[in-house]
Amino acid sequence: MRLLITWKDLNEADLQLIETQTGATMLLGHSKEETLELASQADVIFGFVSPEILLAAGRCQWLQTPYAGAETILGTPWGNPQMIYTNGRGIFGPPIGEHVVGLILAFNRGLHLARDNQRQKVWKPRLQNSFRELTGSTVGILGYGDLGSQVAKRLCGFGCNVVGFRQHPQGDEPYATAVYALDQFEPFASQLDYLVCTLPHTEKTAGFLNQKRMQLLPEHAIIVNVGRGTLIPTDDLILALQQGWIAGVALDVTDPEPLPVESPLWEMDNVIITPHNSGLTPFHKERALEIFLKNWQHFMKDGTPKINVVNLQLGY
Repeated sequence: MRLLITWKDLNEADLQLIETQTGATMLLGHSKEETLELASQADVIFGFVSPEILLAAGRCQWLQTPYAGAETILGTPWGNPQMIYTNGRGIFGPPIGEHVVGLILAFNRGLHLARDNQRQKVWKPRLQNSFRELTGSTVGILGYGDLGSQVAKRLCGFGCNVVGFRQHPQGDEPYATAVYALDQFEPFASQLDYLVCTLPHTEKTAGFLNQKRMQLLPEHAIIVNVGRGTLIPTDDLILALQQGWIAGVALDVTDPEPLPVESPLWEMDNVIITPHNSGLTPFHKERALEIFLKNWQHFMKDGTPKINVVNLQLGY
C-alpha cells in the first residue's frame, strides 16, 4: 500500500510514527513537481492537496485531509471519482468553541472598546455599549454539528438556553434545549439574543442569513460567524448594521477573504473581526494523526475508512 504524505508540517518523528503504524510504502515529495508525479502512484493520500494532485491521483482509493472545509475539494475534478474523502471534522471544535465565547464576552463587557481606549490612554468606565450578561440568554446556533455542539457545551456553563438548527436534526442533542431543521429558523429568530453561525459552505447555506432573516432578529441580537463567510451576504450585513437591525457582529470569516481594506466593516465599533484563525490550536497535528491512524485501521480491515466520511451529495 503506497501512502503519499502531502502535509509539510509533519516532522521526522511524525513520519516515523505513520510508517510504523501503517506499514505503508511512504511517498514523500520534496517539491511540487515531485509530489505531483508521486500522486499518480498513491493508493492513499494524507495531507493538503491541490487540484493538480487530485486530478493526477487516478488510483487513489482514499484521501484524508487535516482540515474540515470540504467545498474546495468537492469543487475540483478527481482522477478517481470513486475515491473516498475523509476530513478533519472534530479537530477544531474546542478552539472554535472557546473563540466564540471569547467574542461574545468581548461584546458583553465592551473589551474591544476598552482596548481601543487603552491605546489612547483614556479611562472611561462607561462605554457606548450596554454591559450585558450571558446568564439566562437564548443562543441560536446555525449548524448544530461538531462545531455547534462544542460551542453549546461551553455556553451551558454560562446558564444559556441553546437552540440549534441543522439540515438534518438527529433527535436529542447534547447541550441544546432543542434542535430544529434549518428551514424552521425563521419562527425562532425573534427569540434569539445571540446567533452563532457554524454552517459549512453548500448550495443551501450560501446566502442563508440574508437581510430578510436578519430583520427577524431582535435589535439587541449579536451575530457571531465562524462557519463560512458566504453564509451572510456582505452588503446585507453592512445594511443590517447601518440600519440597526442587529446590535453587532463578530466575524472570523468574511466574503471575500481577506476582507477588502475599503470595507466599512473595518471601521464599525460594533464589529469585531478576526482573520479566520478561530480554529488554530496546538493540538491540530495530534488530533489529525489520531483520526488518520484510526481510519487506517478501518481501511485495512474493511477496505474503507469510517471516520469523517464526507457526503458528496450533502457537501460536508
